[in-house]
Parts: sequence; structure tokens; C-alpha cells
Amino acid sequence: MKNTATDYKKLYEQSLKTLEKERETSEQTLAEAKEILAEKEQQLSQKDDQINQLNFELDKFRKYIFGSKSEKLPLKEVDLSQMSLFDLGTPQQLQEDLSEQAASTAPQKTPKPRAKGTGRMKLPEHLRRETILIEPTEDVSDCICIGEEVTEVLELTPAEFYVKRYVRPKYARPNGGGILIGQLPERVIDKGIPSDGLIAQMILDKYVYGLPLHRQISKYRRLGENLPASTASDWIIKGWKHLVPLWELLNLLIANQTYVQVDESPIKVQDKGKANKIHKGYMWVYHAPVDKLVLFDYRKGRDRSGPREMLKGYEGILQTDGYSVYESLYGDHPSVALVYCMAHARRKFVDALKDDKAKAHHVLSEMQLLYKLEEDMREEGLGWEARTQRRQQEATPVLDRLETWLKEHALKTLPGSPLGKAIDYTLPRWKGLSAYVQHGQLEIDNNLVENAIRPLAIGRKNYLFAGSHDAAEATAAMYSFMATCKKNNVNELEWLTDVFGRIQSHKQKDLYQLLPNNWANYRDAPK
Repeated sequence: MKNTATDYKKLYEQSLKTLEKERETSEQTLAEAKEILAEKEQQLSQKDDQINQLNFELDKFRKYIFGSKSEKLPLKEVDLSQMSLFDLGTPQQLQEDLSEQAASTAPQKTPKPRAKGTGRMKLPEHLRRETILIEPTEDVSDCICIGEEVTEVLELTPAEFYVKRYVRPKYARPNGGGILIGQLPERVIDKGIPSDGLIAQMILDKYVYGLPLHRQISKYRRLGENLPASTASDWIIKGWKHLVPLWELLNLLIANQTYVQVDESPIKVQDKGKANKIHKGYMWVYHAPVDKLVLFDYRKGRDRSGPREMLKGYEGILQTDGYSVYESLYGDHPSVALVYCMAHARRKFVDALKDDKAKAHHVLSEMQLLYKLEEDMREEGLGWEARTQRRQQEATPVLDRLETWLKEHALKTLPGSPLGKAIDYTLPRWKGLSAYVQHGQLEIDNNLVENAIRPLAIGRKNYLFAGSHDAAEATAAMYSFMATCKKNNVNELEWLTDVFGRIQSHKQKDLYQLLPNNWANYRDAPK
């Protein structure tokens, strides 16, 4: 009986140990399951964040491709009942509503009073008038003319090729003193077929109107001139080489400005050494707002070597976007002050409207006050001293409020959210963003240099790529001259034709007179 009780006791203790081990195993298994569950929940949360971020990027790209490009704040709320951009067709209910609306408005044919200044466009007085007299078909011999009615229409004569002949009579001096003959004017191609005006027009069509060379050739063929593509390309290249001294001067002037805006834009270039034969190069664009000069500088990459070489020894104010290359080069430079673009910061908050409308709208409303002040000062035509004073009086309080708001919400907003990214972009650059109030000649943003890039953006959609790296450099020069002409309200065709005929004989020390920003003042100077 005693042995039996002892056996039961041992069995009981073994059972307890077994249960304890099973409990420990179960707890360990449960802990591992909880860890796995927590890890899965974290992964799901990350996936949700990724999905939200991708949806945000998708909405942004949809707006960029299909939506309005304006960044102005809407004047009224958007009707959420409007059909989505990607909903094809018109719903039946909408068709019925439109039918009723059309039926109700159709009988009302009473014309609205015409607003002042919305009548027929007045034809310019400087245009040549060609008079066509139209007499009645009836006999008017017994009638007295009591007046006339004049109707003017705008007409266009298609372009035409014609041959310009230079005839130079030869004269023999008396007593065998030699021969006298007039001197031919300077030309881009001395013994070539094209005139300076034709080469200038080809350059203008390509770099101002974005008309690729093959389309120009097709147009010329319709006008009766079959021009080989290689010949046309050669003419444009020789036109560029004719302007090289002026191009080098423009480079020197930009590098010696005290205030320069910088931006960059990609351009595709044919390169046989690449796998797909296309190289992605970059146009670095430099704009001097005070002297109204624009320089396109072609580089094979977007690294820091471009601005470092172009702005070697630069001292002054550099206005840029938030690209890290500028900050790495000039962030701690003792002689260069970095000023940032308010428009780039503003776009971040425009993108954040869908994420947090109230807070993003608050920032945009404050920035709108800054831009309204700039618009008012432009309309009033204030000088830079008066602009400096107005900015410090009216813009500085707004900037101070914005800085305080950004600092308060920097720690309250999720860093990965669109609003958090906007704050994270703006706040570290706030000193450079608000620096424009210190001097009236500084711009609030980089929009002027971005506007100068637009012809390049239009052109590359048409001609797709430059034929070589050398051609890309020539393209940079031509865009530089055309953009500088536009900034100074200079007729590009007149400028090119005149400079082609003067640059070879122009004094080196007076070469600056031929730049578009000075040309109007010196165009009648002796050659």
C-alpha cells in the first residue's frame, strides 16, 4: 500500500513537470505568435503607407497630365458630385438635365449687351493697305456718289523664296591705275547660297517656334526649294560658329553677375556609345534678372561639375530650388548667399491639400498675401528701393507668422505625410526663402528662369533629341540668345540678321554692343 502511494506521488510529480513544460512551451509559442502578428501588422501598416503614398503620387501625376496647371487657390469649393476624369461617357441623368437646360434656354435669343472693348479687333495702322474698288453691277452714270463704305480684312501673303542679286560695276582708273569695284557685305557663308536672313529665319523657326529641321525642309519644298537635310543643318551650325565670340562674352558676363537665378532641365542627345544610343544630358540655365541675360549651358550630367565650373570664383547671390548640388557647393560658402525659390515651397503645400486641406490651405493663404504684394508693386511700377521698403513693412510680418506656424507644426505632423514633407522641405530653407525681402531687386521665386526654359521644353517635344553633344552645345547657345532677346523685347529675326552682318568687323572691345540687352542702343552705330 505504501509502495503504491509512493508510485502515485512520483507519477503525480512527473505529470506536474510535464504540464509545466507544456505550459512554458505554449507561452513561448504564444509569444512567438504575438511577435509574428506584430511584425505582420507593422508590415501591413507599411504597405498601407506605401499605398497611400502611391495614391498621392498617382493623383499628383493625374493632375499634372490631365488637370489644370494653375497653382492658384480655388475661389470656390469643387463639386464632389462631378464625374471623375476617367469616367467615360455621359450619365443618363446628366443628359436629361442638359436636355432640359437646352430646351429652356433655346427660345431666349435676346443678345446680351456687349462688354466694352470686346468688339471687332482693330487692324494695325502700320500695315500696308491694298484697296479693291467694288462698283455696283447696275449703271451709275446718272447717279451721284454720296459716300462709301470701307471694310477691312486681314490678309497674309505666303512666304516665298527669291534670289537677291548683288551687281557690282567695275571701273578702270585712268592711266592704268587699277580697277574700282564695290565691296560685298559680310555674310555668314561668304561663297554660299543662303543669305543671312534665311539662316536667321531657320534658327528662329527651330529655337523660338520649336519647328524641327525636317519640318522646315518640308515647308521649303512646298515653296519650290528642295533643300537637303545635311545642307540645312550645316547652315545652322555655321550660323552658330559665327556667334561664338558673342557666346563666350555672354558666359563671362553671367559669371560676373552679382545676382543669378539657376535651374536645370534634361535634354536627350544621340550618342552611339550608349546602349540605346540616347544620352540624357542637362541644360543648366542661368538668368541674370537685373541685366536681363540668359545662358543655357549644356552638360552631360546633373552633378556638381557643371555649376562648379561655370561659376568658378563666383561671388554674389544665387537663387535656386532645393537641389542638393547647390547646397553642397555654396551652402557654407563665405562669398555666396543662397536664396531659395518660394514657388517650389508653395508647390509642396499645393500637393498636400488632399492630405490635410485646412493646414495646407492656411499656409497657401499666407503665401498668397506675399504674391499679392509682389503683383501690386509690379502694377505700381515701383523702383527697387521702394520695393525693399514695402516688403519689409508688409511681407516681413507674414513671413514671421509663417515661420512660427511651421515650427509649431513640425513636430505635430507625420514626417512621411505630404504635409510633413512640405514642412520638412520649407523650414530648413526658411532663411533663404525669406531673404528676398532684404533687397528690392531680388525675386520672390525662380519663375523667371523657369519661363526661359519653356522654349526648350517645347522644342524637345518636337525634335526629340539633339544629334550630338556638339549639336547640344550649339543648341544651348541659340536658346541663350533667343531667350535674352525675349527678355529684352528684341525682335529675334532683326537681331540675328543684323549681328550676322556686323560681328566680323565689329571692334573686339565693343562686342558687348551686339548683345540683345544692348543692341537696341547701338544698332545704328558704325560697323
